[in-house]
Amino acid sequence: MERIYNEIIEEYKSKTQKSKTAYDEARVYLTGGETRSIAFYHPYFITIEKAQGPIIYDIDGNEYIDFLGNYTALIHGNAHPAITEAIVKTAALGTVCPTGVADQRELATALATRVPGVGQVRFCNSGTEAIMFAIRIARAASGKDAIIKMDGGYHGTIDIVEYNVQRPVVDGKFEPMAIPDSKGMPKSCNQDIYIAPFNDLEYVEEILKKHKSKICAILVEPMMGVAGIITPLPGYLDGLRKLADKYDVFLIFDEVQSLRLAVGGGQEKYGVIPDITVMGKIIGGGMPIGSFGGRKEIMDVFDSSKPGALSQSGTFNGMRCAMAAGVVAMDMLDQGAIDHLEYLGKKLQDGMDKTISDLILPFSTTRAGSLINLHLVPDPPPDYASSRGALDHLMKLYHIRLMTSGIFSAKRGSFVCSTVMDDSHIDKALEVFKEAMETLKPLT
Repeated sequence: MERIYNEIIEEYKSKTQKSKTAYDEARVYLTGGETRSIAFYHPYFITIEKAQGPIIYDIDGNEYIDFLGNYTALIHGNAHPAITEAIVKTAALGTVCPTGVADQRELATALATRVPGVGQVRFCNSGTEAIMFAIRIARAASGKDAIIKMDGGYHGTIDIVEYNVQRPVVDGKFEPMAIPDSKGMPKSCNQDIYIAPFNDLEYVEEILKKHKSKICAILVEPMMGVAGIITPLPGYLDGLRKLADKYDVFLIFDEVQSLRLAVGGGQEKYGVIPDITVMGKIIGGGMPIGSFGGRKEIMDVFDSSKPGALSQSGTFNGMRCAMAAGVVAMDMLDQGAIDHLEYLGKKLQDGMDKTISDLILPFSTTRAGSLINLHLVPDPPPDYASSRGALDHLMKLYHIRLMTSGIFSAKRGSFVCSTVMDDSHIDKALEVFKEAMETLKPLT
């Protein structure tokens, strides 16, 4: 493996010398050379000059098909003309405003009329912020502090949820202990977080039976994103809905990634309505954004015209350019666009599965709509623990192998399709995927 890896690294370096120089220069005043930890990969990341449609161009003149989409945010590709025009026109009117603007109302209307569990919304600047306020609603309404989250589930970087996201896995086993994903996490948070395996209703109910007096909410993604596009088993989400009702706790859906699965998001696709919905990424058309919403009686706790309302402020909440871009992006994400994304995703997964089968590799894939993930285990995993295996160390080689052949994807093994892609982009990805699998085969 070391020989093959070094050969691929040398090829990568030979194609990206200007990016290496830019990386070294950035490290002088920018800690680590980047300001987003997930952006880093060995030996160094490329510096992007521009990105248009489904193509990324680096400063060395290399082109990559963008199968990352800024980690699912760019559902209509890079610099979409209609979205860019909306941003430019709106910026000329004022990028941020200290009070209401029509764009906020328009995007709120667009979200509330398409997502089944959303009657009203509030805006913030990221999915992390939206999660924070969704949990605050549940705590304020219930008088309880603790939440249940799923092993491997990523919900941003606030202290209470940054547990068991990428914990070490031994023998594919679930670990119920709350394990912080970062140093600097207050030990006091441990008492307010309970961890359950995704797709395991019995485990969730056991937690609720023992700790219902402490728990305010069940927090879950309709399909697990960062954990590897792991989809819910039949009846799982409906079972969580029933448990939330039975034990009188809130059901919070983190739809930051899954909103792209249907016009009405994962809750429409899977037919289960949460109490609170968290949104982000695609709803801002490529601009920074977060949103949380629910039924009017739930969201009323933030109505400032009423005594005792919860405060939710932020200098850039409802930033005008993000609102305008989001309106256009949501308008373009109609059923035809969803169908096109489903077609692209299925074609990509089918081709990947065929290569895996033809080469007799101990790998598998999972998919939800236009999101596909390669797993270096033989069977599609139903939860985080079973997605980890002895061959995980090959993922970094796989990722850099794709990069050298012009495929820009997530270093964790996921592919993200956008509406501006067509068959030619999928065909190229499958060609490069086959070459990468042939490279990995001797190491399996």
